[in-house]
Amino acid sequence: MNKSLKAALLSALIYPGFGHLSLKRYLSAAVFIISFSIPMILLFKQIMEKANQVVAQIEHGQVGMDVSSISNALTSTGGSMQTLDFYTYLMLAVWVIALLDIYRVRNR
Repeated sequence: MNKSLKAALLSALIYPGFGHLSLKRYLSAAVFIISFSIPMILLFKQIMEKANQVVAQIEHGQVGMDVSSISNALTSTGGSMQTLDFYTYLMLAVWVIALLDIYRVRNR
């Protein structure tokens, strides 16, 4: 397996920026790793806050212990779902840009 294919696979399958690390493009790697990690951390933070809210509602008897009640409680908070979608799309965009950049670097 040649080096550029390995770099593309690392960025596509493992984590954006890892392919740049294997090509010794450290600044690009840092930019992609950081720009992917920040929304991922914020996404996980939002998910955990939402899960904790639902757990608190279950503990107080406001939400039943069945799947449909928990599902409704998770989707009923509204505005935070847009934030979760934004973080997800941002992560996807960074991933695609990192992969395209690997191909750009490879063809140089």
